Amino acid sequence: MSDRSQSAPDKAAAKSPAKGHKMPGSVADGGMADAERDILAELDKALGEHVALLLRWNRILVLPDSPLPSDVDGNDHDHDHDATHHHDCDFGAWYAINRHNRLIDQPAMHALATTHQQLHESAKRLIEGRELDGEVDPAEFDMMALRAESFFSQLRRLERAFRTARSDVDPLTGTYNRQTMLGDLNAERERAIRTGVPTAIALVDLDHFKAVNDTHGHQTGDMVLQSIAGILQSHVRPFDKVYRYGGEEFLICLPNADMTQCARVLERLRRVVEASPVPITETTTLPVTASIGAAPMTKGRSVEQIIEKADQALYAAKQGGRNRVRVWRNPDDKKPAKKHKK
Repeated sequence: MSDRSQSAPDKAAAKSPAKGHKMPGSVADGGMADAERDILAELDKALGEHVALLLRWNRILVLPDSPLPSDVDGNDHDHDHDATHHHDCDFGAWYAINRHNRLIDQPAMHALATTHQQLHESAKRLIEGRELDGEVDPAEFDMMALRAESFFSQLRRLERAFRTARSDVDPLTGTYNRQTMLGDLNAERERAIRTGVPTAIALVDLDHFKAVNDTHGHQTGDMVLQSIAGILQSHVRPFDKVYRYGGEEFLICLPNADMTQCARVLERLRRVVEASPVPITETTTLPVTASIGAAPMTKGRSVEQIIEKADQALYAAKQGGRNRVRVWRNPDDKKPAKKHKK
């Protein structure tokens, strides 16, 4: 986005809010699902705000001497064209605060913010021109209407995108859910076979997780799952995907990785988990470790069979003392899978 398109939100963040007006906050950092919920709420709020603003701007243009509804309610406004200022619009300030969040730092959201700024600038020019010479510029009015239509259309598309994303996400951990996982893994397997590019999957199982629930309760167990999910998502490569496989297990798909690269990535993850005890109270942290098993995607095996081989490797990690990575390397191994210990 250009500097010009960022300047208005930056100024909005620096402005003092109007009297009685609550400034918007930052997107929740409790997990992807919470962040998506907050973004959806803000987009829905922006829709209602800008419908009201358009009515207000039109009233100023058509009936410049009549009191605004807010004036009747007793709210203070220094001047009618304050209606175009961003402190009367939470969206500009919210975007300025959150634009570096990874869910918001994307082209579609930047385009929405640019259209939003252009809409406010068009309304300001119209109102200032009406005050200066008593005339409303028809071309500028049409431009404001087009920008409003574009703003609402872009906003609705983003809402649909985030709602679709939420249906693919595990609500507790913010990782992708198992239903999404199966479709993605089959697509990755087909791509790997077609291109010959190595791809691997890994199962991550939290060590002694049952003892966490039994000793500290399921609420603490949920906190641990959320924390580990955040670590996994933050420390895999940008094109890797993390899924909630079930219970305390996560599955990671690692495209473009042979088993040597896969083992290196997973060993880094294991070390980060081990070095990141989970805070469960203001003064208490809980050490957590993970055992990890991985297997390559191969032409002769289905996704389910590949997961079975990763599970065999995970069993070997558990049997070897936990808190370690094991990689299944023999595509011709026909031994039946053993049930690994939790």
